[in-house]
Amino acid sequence: MFRLKGLNFVIIFLSFFSAIEAQNIVGKIVDRNGSPIPGAVIKLENTDYEQLTNAAGNFRFINIPKGNYSITSGQTDVVFQKVEVKLEDENVNVGTISTSNSVETGNSSNDITVVSVDDLQQIDDDASPAVSSALNSSRDPFLAAAAFNLSNGRFRARGYNNEETELYLNGMYVNDLDDGNVFWNSWGGLNDVTRSQTNSLSLMNTDFAFGGVGGAAFVDLRASVQRVQNKVLYANSNRSFNHRISYTKSSGMQENGWAYSFSLSKRWAESGYIKGTHFDSYSYYAAVDRKLNAKQTLGLVILGAPLRRGKNAPTVQEMHDLSGNNFYNPNWGYQNGEVRNAREDRIHQPIAMLRHDYKINQNTKLVTTVGYQFGKYGNTRLDWYKAADPRPDYYRKLPSYAESEIAKAALLEHFKDEKNRQLNFDELYEVNNLRVATIKNVGGIEGNDVTGKSSAYIIEEQRFDVTKLNFNSVLNTQFTNTLTFNAGLNYSKERSHNFKVVDDLLGGDFYVDSDDFAERDFPGNAEAQQNDLNNPNRLAKQGDVFAYDYDLNTQDIGSWIQLSNVGNKNDAFIAVKANHVSFFREGFMKNGRFPDNSFGKSSTINFNTLAVKAGNTFKLNGRNYFYVAGEYKTRAPFSRYAYLSPRQQDKIVANLQTEKITSGEVGYIFKFNKLKGRITGYVTEFKDQIENNSFYHDDLGLFVNYVLSDIQKRHTGIEFGTEFKYNTRFSFEAALALGQYYYTNRPNATVVQDNNGSVIIDRQVYINNYFVSGSPQTAGTFGINYNDPKYWWININLNYFANSYVDINPERRTDLAVELLDPNENSELFHSIIDQEKLPSAMTVDFYGGKSFKWGKYYLVCNLNVGNVLNKKDFRTGGFEQYRYDYQEKDVSNFPPKYFYAFGRNYNFSVSLSF
Repeated sequence: MFRLKGLNFVIIFLSFFSAIEAQNIVGKIVDRNGSPIPGAVIKLENTDYEQLTNAAGNFRFINIPKGNYSITSGQTDVVFQKVEVKLEDENVNVGTISTSNSVETGNSSNDITVVSVDDLQQIDDDASPAVSSALNSSRDPFLAAAAFNLSNGRFRARGYNNEETELYLNGMYVNDLDDGNVFWNSWGGLNDVTRSQTNSLSLMNTDFAFGGVGGAAFVDLRASVQRVQNKVLYANSNRSFNHRISYTKSSGMQENGWAYSFSLSKRWAESGYIKGTHFDSYSYYAAVDRKLNAKQTLGLVILGAPLRRGKNAPTVQEMHDLSGNNFYNPNWGYQNGEVRNAREDRIHQPIAMLRHDYKINQNTKLVTTVGYQFGKYGNTRLDWYKAADPRPDYYRKLPSYAESEIAKAALLEHFKDEKNRQLNFDELYEVNNLRVATIKNVGGIEGNDVTGKSSAYIIEEQRFDVTKLNFNSVLNTQFTNTLTFNAGLNYSKERSHNFKVVDDLLGGDFYVDSDDFAERDFPGNAEAQQNDLNNPNRLAKQGDVFAYDYDLNTQDIGSWIQLSNVGNKNDAFIAVKANHVSFFREGFMKNGRFPDNSFGKSSTINFNTLAVKAGNTFKLNGRNYFYVAGEYKTRAPFSRYAYLSPRQQDKIVANLQTEKITSGEVGYIFKFNKLKGRITGYVTEFKDQIENNSFYHDDLGLFVNYVLSDIQKRHTGIEFGTEFKYNTRFSFEAALALGQYYYTNRPNATVVQDNNGSVIIDRQVYINNYFVSGSPQTAGTFGINYNDPKYWWININLNYFANSYVDINPERRTDLAVELLDPNENSELFHSIIDQEKLPSAMTVDFYGGKSFKWGKYYLVCNLNVGNVLNKKDFRTGGFEQYRYDYQEKDVSNFPPKYFYAFGRNYNFSVSLSF
């Protein structure tokens, strides 16, 4: 926590935000069903004052002189009776104004058209001393393009990961504490009830959270804000799933003070776009709101999305070439002639949230949410004990590994048969049935010998079950006509339970719970070979936990305050946030290699962090806005990366410290009658980051934990997005991201032997100026939209992706990797080792179209989305170098990169009926 000392800071701060004494008029516009109408033009009759409603339907006229006014609609399709206002010495809240319209699906002449900012003529500031604020809730052309058109190329805005954006579901903070990620699958398939969203503009302020350098997002799930509807939908697709059905019903707030909403959905496929990727998922959502009185509402939301799907995996280009298919998937094979995938996601992590909205008075409200998440997150994979690697794309099985031309030709012939390119489950069963063994002293009991089929191969399920409790309370109050105070208190507690279970013995009777590497590294040491000394010589059967079992327990207590001033020409804000983060590991197995620090609770690691940000928007007039914002923050290291080898022990990474993040941006927003857009320049510096990986180190001949510390990165770039409405039918959109994301130092690499925890190597890695992978650093889209008066529409987008790089193996950028190589005499070999591969640029075309029909109260909407219309199947969206490296021959082709490819032509067709 933090404390502001003395009153001097407060006095200076409030002086900075000083505002003239004037009055405000506020209110809300809803349709006849009680649903808010965003983007509506609201006017003070016979004046130049004009405002737009925000996403919640709210409007505010600021700094209005005393007098009598009439509030009217500024557009013909939003109709309500005049509201007379007498403005004297106090602000006036006219409350909720109901229109004679209702927002429906379809384009009947009686329907409201949701108006975007670019449809409206803004106030000319030459006629008014106060300029309306830039509406962050309005549709941002760049962010819309990044979310839809550019996402198929694995584009991430500014190259940021999930942890840089704070996400709140109904007020509950849902980023995982152990790694900062957002687990979107927890509410997959609930599109109809997650549409009410508020997104911040990167570093700019919001009234619901402090935000990260990537901004913040809020999804409002209350029953009372859901659109009043009965909706049935069916969709057919060739992507992850083939079929989807859903039903959604929402009542809106009723006269009896109750509102309810629920949605049910199912998605399924025997095989998705990539062979072997079956899909089976259900989704459910139920919400109820109770208006306790005029000031308080209590709401309950329960949602979840059980999912089971077959996974695909990246592989080397050689296997793609052998299969003649860039969508080759090594995870599946045939069992008794049927397709079976060894790698599945099995997920069900429901969330329950209780939210209390309290309007304390006209200027102050308090929103408090208590949320709880629990359930299962598992993924399956093959495991083997004292047996050969069964994977069909294992490098020793490939033609490129063959030592003679005869052997290579034989393998090329062998791989022509699809069955030989896939897992052979029948063979795995046969091996397990033939391997009969006697295991002595099972459970550590002398003479307790067990004879049976000891599985060489099994399917294991790795589990990462998260239990999360969150309390979040946000206070918003209007100090003066222009000065707003926001404050929040957040408490999060998370238990991440990590373990493995035997999913399928593949015909065997049991699986020996022992470590292959330990048996090799500690011959004759029976204790060192045990994964759990509390249960030695364990024989794991189906459903049994084995290998490792531990919790990561993380707690985060934080608070933030923010002051915002809406002035005549400037909108300024400043915010401060402080957090206390603590975590510890609790082991449930006593590992034989680490008997003293694997079982029980570890010591607790504590960090105090601080963040501050500020910004200002200069409003040249109602059409042109210039803004600047900056942030500095420290962040506690994530617990998942803080331990050297959390599966075996609780030893912490050396010199563990807070991460430092500095970010700034400047931008220009323009909003004209037909044209709107934004251009932003940004720079973000990350310092003292850590990464933690485990792999087999070929030079050492050991399985190691590889920790990179003191990582520094810089993300810089320009974002541009614009939308031009030529007339009521034609509009055009464009977005462009030009970025550079790269490492700015030589981090330290610590190589630790996994089986004894000893530090083998501690050295620098030469990756300064290498590029950060994971997203194209240049991406753009241009779209043409047509909306016909007869209620059909089409959209065609041309997308471009470039400057995307393969994720590097840091070990190839060390002295040892190029030892004894002269860069002049062995230039080609030298550069093949150290150079970073740049992926080819690509262009794709997407199509979206639809048609709506109306018969009385019934609305039918048909939509068709076709991605990658030209069926470009060689579009590499990402890849990574394998961590294995041939130190002797220094031949990178022995362990070539693995690649991801974008789908070829794909589609989604949906038809929905609302009534």
